[in-house]
Amino acid sequence: MPRWLLVSFVLSAALAQRLTADDFSAPPLSPADALKSFVLHDGFEIELVAAEPLVMDPVAIAWDPRGRLWVAEMADYPLGVPPFDAEGNGKPGGRVRVLDDPDGDGRYDRSTLFLDGLNFPNGVLPYRNGALVTAAPEIFYAEDTDGDGRADRRVPLFVGFAEGNQQHRVNGLRWGLDNWIHCANGDSAGKIRAVNALNGKPIDDREVDIRGYDFRIRPDTGEIDLQTGWSQFGRDHDDWGNWFGTGNSRPLTHYVLPDEYLRRNRWLVAPRTKVEVPEAPGAAPIFPVSKTVARFNDLDRANRITSACGACFYRDELFGPAFAGNSFVCEPVHNLVHREIVEPAGPTFTSHRAPEEQKSEFLASADNWFRPVMVRTGPDGALWIVDMYRLVIEHPKWIPQDWQKRLDVRAGHDRGRIYRVFPKDKRPRPFPINVASVEALDHPSGTVRDLAQQSLVSSAPPSKSQVDQLEALAIRATRPQTRLQALAALSGLEQTNGR
Repeated sequence: MPRWLLVSFVLSAALAQRLTADDFSAPPLSPADALKSFVLHDGFEIELVAAEPLVMDPVAIAWDPRGRLWVAEMADYPLGVPPFDAEGNGKPGGRVRVLDDPDGDGRYDRSTLFLDGLNFPNGVLPYRNGALVTAAPEIFYAEDTDGDGRADRRVPLFVGFAEGNQQHRVNGLRWGLDNWIHCANGDSAGKIRAVNALNGKPIDDREVDIRGYDFRIRPDTGEIDLQTGWSQFGRDHDDWGNWFGTGNSRPLTHYVLPDEYLRRNRWLVAPRTKVEVPEAPGAAPIFPVSKTVARFNDLDRANRITSACGACFYRDELFGPAFAGNSFVCEPVHNLVHREIVEPAGPTFTSHRAPEEQKSEFLASADNWFRPVMVRTGPDGALWIVDMYRLVIEHPKWIPQDWQKRLDVRAGHDRGRIYRVFPKDKRPRPFPINVASVEALDHPSGTVRDLAQQSLVSSAPPSKSQVDQLEALAIRATRPQTRLQALAALSGLEQTNGR
């Protein structure tokens, strides 16, 4: 018997002995009951901000300057929506929603379906008068031009992204200090090219092979630029423009040497460009409070990091200095959010568990349906958690055929939650009134500062007053983050005057 067949036989036998229907018999919890299932870091509380039917199958979120929350919903995970064809594939059924909080109480009351019928959307970023969306094989721009809340204009911008496994497709869309929008490869790669530019001018439509790289884009001009990195789901930066990514058993990788500098010298033999940040790298132990369910694969990795995704850095002051710059990463298989303290280590970083979390997690749920897939620092100072809320998060590609027949792999497609976490002795801040202003660059939230920078750089040519204000912030602002982002905004506006 070939070795690979013997290994497969042994693993299948072991799986048959360990996996029972009881592992998937737990019913879903109501949003109110789900709140009771959480175990949090001491001194923090969790609050529901949106749930079904206002939001379902959420996988990515982003705020616009008005404080609305844009949500990418992968309702067609894992193989499309019914009816299914002979190969078991369904129709596209992804959505983009816009959530609004008219009374300002911190809970979203209104949901508008902006787009539907999308092909596994997994990233969204409000941009100009609409939004950018990642949905392989393309990144497109959509806009509501008649004011009814639904997109009636859709412009494909970048095409050619490979349509691999739905967990491994292009995603991201993060505004950077460099005034580019950064995207994660997703592991499926592709040879991509621009097909349109929002400024309406001719574009460079040369193919760019993104195999082995992340990349950044400029939708207005159609520019594409390769970036060091190869992130699966979630590419994010800290306050200082350092970029990081995640992928399954790689909870945090620092991309040390940006590719735009390395490629200046084609003869350079560069050192490692990617560094695993945690002191305990790879599939390190974690401490869920949910029932340990037998696995379909990697049978030796229960209660270890295996589904790291959607990471972020805490970029605010509400949690206090002990949490500034901490990393948070989702672990949907184990129903938890893992935190590490990140510290400089020469030109790169290292990280470790907090002393009080040596045998626990920042946030964990006893509910096996809790599937956190993205965390973000909110404009209010809270930590926001996107919960896809599914019974089965594993893709059928890694589920034995006999078990696929016994499981409803779409169970939970009509559910989804979004939470925020904050200190018990502090309330999240109201959303700033005018994010699209120079003053907003001096906000304690890195998310607000990014929104302000994006709004300033994407607007019409700046006035002399704006340039003067930016120069004053760059020189005299108390927060070093503000000084840096003011300089970045001046650079994006081409107002540095050679300085």
